Amino acid sequence: MNHKKTIAILLSLLLTISIGTSILTTTIAHNAASDQSTWIITSYAYLSVAPNPVGVGQTVSVCMWVDVALPGATLTNDIRRHDYSLTITAPDGTTETQNWPVIDDATGVQFLRYTPKQAGNYTFFFNYPQQTYTWSGTYQGDIFTASNRTRTLTVTEEPIPEGLNSYPLPTEYWTRPIEEQNTYWYSIASNWLSAPYITGASVAFIGGQQPDGTAPESAHIMWTKPLQYGGIVGGTNTGIIGEGYYQGLSYNPRFGNPIIMHGTLFYQEPLGNSGAGGDYLAVDLRTGEELWRINASATGTSLVPSFGYLYSSDGPNQHGVLPNGLLIATTTVSGQGTVWRGYDPRTGYLTSMYVTNVPGGTNVAGPSGEYLKYVLTNYGTTNNPNWYIAQWNSSKVFGTISGNGVGNWYSGTADASRPTCYDWNVSVNLKGTGWSIGTAGRGAVPLITVDGMLLCVQGTFGGHVGDSGATVTSSPANITAINLNSDRRGQTLWAQSYQQAPGNNTRFLSAWDPDNDVFVFSDKESFANYGYSLTNGQFLWGPSYPPDSSSVDWNYMIWYTPFCQYGNLYTCGFSGLLYCYNVTTGKLSWTFGSGGPGNSTNAGFEAPYGYYPQFVEAVADGKIYIVNNDHSPNNPMYKGSRLRCINATDGTELWSTFGWGNMMSGTCAPIADGYLTAYNPYDGQIYTYGKGPSAMTVDITTDVISSGSSVMIKGTVTDIASGTQQNEQAARFPHGVPVVSDVNQGEWMEYVYMQKPKPKDIAGVAVNLFVTDSNNNYRPIGTVTTTDGFFSLNWTPDIEGHYTVYAIFEGSESYYPSHALTAFAVDPVMATSTPQPTIQLPPTETYFAISTTAIIVAIAIVGAIIILMNKKRQ
Repeated sequence: MNHKKTIAILLSLLLTISIGTSILTTTIAHNAASDQSTWIITSYAYLSVAPNPVGVGQTVSVCMWVDVALPGATLTNDIRRHDYSLTITAPDGTTETQNWPVIDDATGVQFLRYTPKQAGNYTFFFNYPQQTYTWSGTYQGDIFTASNRTRTLTVTEEPIPEGLNSYPLPTEYWTRPIEEQNTYWYSIASNWLSAPYITGASVAFIGGQQPDGTAPESAHIMWTKPLQYGGIVGGTNTGIIGEGYYQGLSYNPRFGNPIIMHGTLFYQEPLGNSGAGGDYLAVDLRTGEELWRINASATGTSLVPSFGYLYSSDGPNQHGVLPNGLLIATTTVSGQGTVWRGYDPRTGYLTSMYVTNVPGGTNVAGPSGEYLKYVLTNYGTTNNPNWYIAQWNSSKVFGTISGNGVGNWYSGTADASRPTCYDWNVSVNLKGTGWSIGTAGRGAVPLITVDGMLLCVQGTFGGHVGDSGATVTSSPANITAINLNSDRRGQTLWAQSYQQAPGNNTRFLSAWDPDNDVFVFSDKESFANYGYSLTNGQFLWGPSYPPDSSSVDWNYMIWYTPFCQYGNLYTCGFSGLLYCYNVTTGKLSWTFGSGGPGNSTNAGFEAPYGYYPQFVEAVADGKIYIVNNDHSPNNPMYKGSRLRCINATDGTELWSTFGWGNMMSGTCAPIADGYLTAYNPYDGQIYTYGKGPSAMTVDITTDVISSGSSVMIKGTVTDIASGTQQNEQAARFPHGVPVVSDVNQGEWMEYVYMQKPKPKDIAGVAVNLFVTDSNNNYRPIGTVTTTDGFFSLNWTPDIEGHYTVYAIFEGSESYYPSHALTAFAVDPVMATSTPQPTIQLPPTETYFAISTTAIIVAIAIVGAIIILMNKKRQ
């Protein structure tokens, strides 16, 4: 049973009761302020146990309350019902009692979930004792009488069918909005809100890590959209044959910080040489259709959204994510500090929401969509430090103040520095100065788990050591783990000192995996990794080195960006190789790119590194998406760079296609709703990859045949993703873009969308053919494979009558299924008349027959003449 859903229903009940309270209170109000007598006010207890009956082990909801709320009770005061008790008697006579000295809810409703363990009848007895009103005012001293209520719950040995929790996951092409009864669809739907909700979303050379939903298992392209002029300029006037347009691949990256919410992709266009400064757009994630565009600098201040905000509000009167969410833009205003402004994602409207003095700190996503900031402050002096850690909570800004409450989501001005915007502020035991909240992997990963632990670091490691001129780690460097649990918040879990790495190596805190209680140190110069325990800070394993290769030394130029996911430590970089280590043991599990079919990133003469440098562009759904990238490549850019999808468990390549990375300054490829969107500097276009819709036709030229004849069934299977209707694709494929097999999808998409030669030996897809015959029997008649999207089957029906033909494409990783129908009839063969035999007479008989006939004819003629003459005499 969905507990949050149950609470929401209950709170709706409370709202109904509270509405009634204002009416009923009038009936028990004192008639006049001068009336000082003590009133005896009759109470009525109510009790609900549902569902009823249930089976053993099935949970019921128990609600108890006493008629109306106490007079004057509100959310912000402590006027409450007291001393509820509930006694439950099991079928075997055993009892258990629960007591509530104070009822938290202002309406006086108390909620409980209970799971029976025996078959038979349970008795629930709710008791409310007499209560005296003690909060002063008109009702001071009045007595609310005792009351009670009893209910019986029937429990059976066998469970009672619980009904529908959700409609099943889709097997066909789907879009948003997702109808709310399709609860389980949450597992395939996702958003990309950028940091801090997506770890690594805005850090150079670190791919964003999507924790939700699915990700594409095919190179199938949904659509492309130019971001600027791209590809080859043409001609010779530039002096370089084949030179292309600059794509911002050093410090002017395009497609920076994309955001995806509710199936809509948001991004900023470049302006001139700059990667930013142009219009801000919203396009449909599945179709590429432009929904709106705005000038985000129209106010004179650049207000480009930094992150998406989807906050789940769960108050007395409102439940669910606040409408549309927000696109939050951050800016700095003199005298107001950091300011947050909000756009309506559905329309692009800049709301009047204006939040000032947003504090700095280390940013983490909260459990309900809050934006949390952890602030470490020394309130003491250098010689006498006094460290505190505070948790700032965005929901305390939007949800509790006038003008920015949930009822006025898009309006109001708020000062975010107020003490009420913090959840807590606790003292921590840190010795000396120079402490900061730890981060790992070029600063991408805050070393914080909400309500868990936080690592404070003291020393020169703890951040990003990315380039060859990094400083040497000081000795010692210190880490202190702080408890964030509410019962011991601020207490030290452990504290350890770590010595400088030998051999003048630059050691830094590179990654952590709180699920497996491991954090990792890496040495820049030797490429060694070491594992340490998050339980006590002590050494676990290491050193663990990448295998030696001709290209491994290139990792020194920009460190090979370690990160943890799926119980593994992954690293890659300029060596062109992706390494996977078991994070609990440090042992190398596999290497991708070192050689073999589907496992080589060898660049030959194209790149100076030996292999194409590989960096992670995104991580999601058990898959790692890597792509070639370089700091400042020459133009024309070297050929052969590919976007690759790698199985995160075993290192096998699932698919690849041409593509160049765009990650120099923190751009990445967002993944949401099963689609990956990436900018391709090879041609200056945005590409969206993922499973798309297909369409079928089936036809029979002669739809009425005779029994014993064959019929030719033929048809097509085509790709109907919106990209196939773009001008170029529609012109090149006027009859539609054929579907092809998953194994050939990458090279086929390169032909359709990247102007590459048509590949040979492309495999088609299977089409299953069925008929329903005149006896109403549904049966298969064959399976055929398409060629260039076309299929055919010559089939001879075995009985007469009407046939319906079903052509079914079951779908693949590239396409959703489709089907088509047609019909024909088989008529019986028509009967023909039997010719009569001719009797041949002998010549003599023939002579006499002719003579006899002549005599008879002559006699007839003479008779006719005699009759005629007689008539004339008369």
